[in-house]
Order: sequence, then structure tokens, then C-alpha cells
Amino acid sequence: MRRHLLFHFLFWLMYVAFTLLDMQGLSQRLGWPLSLAPLLVNCVLTALLVYVHMLVLIPVLLEKKRILWYIAGLLALVAGYTLLRSLSQKYWDAVAWPDEPMAVSSYFKWNVFYADWFALISTLLLFTQKWSEQKQQVKEIQIDQLQTELKYLRLQVNPHFLFNGLNTIYGYIDAENVQAREMMVQFSDLLRYNLYEADVDEIALGREMDHLRNYVALQKARSNDNMEIGLEIAMTDPTVKIAPLLFLPLVENAFKHASRDDRQVNRIQIRLHQDSAGIRFECSNTYIVAVPGDGGIGLTNVIRRLELLYKGRYTLGIDKGGNIYFVHLTIRL
Repeated sequence: MRRHLLFHFLFWLMYVAFTLLDMQGLSQRLGWPLSLAPLLVNCVLTALLVYVHMLVLIPVLLEKKRILWYIAGLLALVAGYTLLRSLSQKYWDAVAWPDEPMAVSSYFKWNVFYADWFALISTLLLFTQKWSEQKQQVKEIQIDQLQTELKYLRLQVNPHFLFNGLNTIYGYIDAENVQAREMMVQFSDLLRYNLYEADVDEIALGREMDHLRNYVALQKARSNDNMEIGLEIAMTDPTVKIAPLLFLPLVENAFKHASRDDRQVNRIQIRLHQDSAGIRFECSNTYIVAVPGDGGIGLTNVIRRLELLYKGRYTLGIDKGGNIYFVHLTIRL
């Protein structure tokens, strides 16, 4: 902003200096106090020419490819400037030299030249300003990219530290404690998938299901004996592509809201079937509370992603009957 103001200040400083030099003869005849009036008139007319061209004709007409309208507007602006400045000069020259009247047309030649010159200068001034703005924007983008890269590098360091720590813990687990070692491996795979593999637009359904199996296995290991957990996966083509981490929030909600009553059998059932028609996913869980929540942020994010990625190609339903909370999702690929 300061640079823009500096450009305009320097332009008007040079214009006033040039006009004062050009008006020396008139100033000697009228005296400096009175000669300020024609100077002010010239400044106003030139300001109208410059800023109407900069702020109206170029952005509204020229930049929007309305070339003929721009040319017509510029010609009208130049003609208006030429006529008004010629009339002003004729008036003040008549005051200074009453015995030497001149026709208005005698002023046209130089005033047309001045109008064209200032129109060119205003164009250069505008594009210099835009170039300065773009340069500043590029600089800000480069700074943002550098900051993003630094954040990414910091995030890269932290997972490496985490995986090294997990490997160390794994090494201290007794070799006979097979279940604990398997849980550590599953947990590492979950982290690795979330941090490295899931950062893509699409991933193979088979790999996504491996991730889901690991998650369910880990949840099974920490659940009580009265929690029945079923996972059924059937795929005709494991290489088919799907958005990553699309089903996991629905499964997480099932484990989060599932009943945990020691007096009854609690169930979580997860099914996925994929064929040429698409994918059918079902997830149900028992619950005790009257009505579980709608899934919170996780379900909201799933719906948002479905709308963005599979709009018009999916159906999502939620049923709450008896003590069963049932979610079913169908995606046409």
C-alpha cells in the first residue's frame, strides 16, 4: 500500500513541476497567486483523465475484453479532456494577453498529445501497481509454502520417533507373550496406514480392508468376553479403488456406542460385500441407552466426503430398532 502511494505521489510531484515550468509565461503575466487557479484546473482535469482510465476503463472494459467499448470510452475521455483543457487555456490566456486572442482549436494539437501521454502513463502506473501486487503475492505464497514444508518435515520427524519407540517397546515384550506382540504390530500398522498410505485420493479396497481387519482385531483384544464381534468381508476385485478411511468412522462409532452390559451378550457385526455393482457395507451394534448419538463429527465427516466424492452414487441409512443401531452404506463405483 505504501509503495502504491509512493508511485502516485512521485507522479503528481513530477506533473506539478512540469506544469509550473510550462506556465512560466502565464505566471509572470498573472502573478503567482492568480496563476494557481489554472494550475488547479489542469490538475483536476488530468486527475479525472488518469483515474477514470485506471479505475474504470481498464478494469471494467479492457480487462474484460470489451475492446470496442474501451476504445470508445478512451476516445470520449481524450476528447473531453482536450476540449475542457483548451477552453481553460483560452480563458486564462485571454486574461493574461487580452490583445492577442486565440481560437480554441489552436490548443487542440498539444492537448490531444497530453491526453494520449497521460493515458499511457496511467496505464503504466496501473500495471506497475498490479505487478507490485503480484510480486508481493508470489512472495507471500513462497513464504507459506516454506512454512508448510517445515511443518511437514516436523511431522515427518515425529512419526519416525514414534515408530522407533514402538519397535523398542516391541523388543522388550517377552517373546512368549504372542498376543501382546501381535497387538503392537497391529497398532504400528494402523499408525503407518493413517500417516503414510491413507494420504491419497484413492486406495485399493483390499488394502483398506486390511486396515479395517487390524483395527477390529485390536478392538477384539481389548474387549470383554461377552462382546461378540463379527467381521465378514467378501470382495470380487480387491484392486478396485475407494476413498481411504471411509468406513472406519462408522466402525469406530459402533465400538464407541456398543452396549457393555455384563448381564447380556453385546454384539458388533460388520459386513462388506463388493461386486461389479459396487460396495455394500453394513455395521450394527447393540446399545442400552435410549437413542445413541448421531455419530458426532465422525459420521458428519463421512457424509460430507460421500457428498463430495460419490454424490448421486451412494445411499446411506441409519436404523434404530429395539436395541440395535444399524448403519448401511451402498456405493456404486
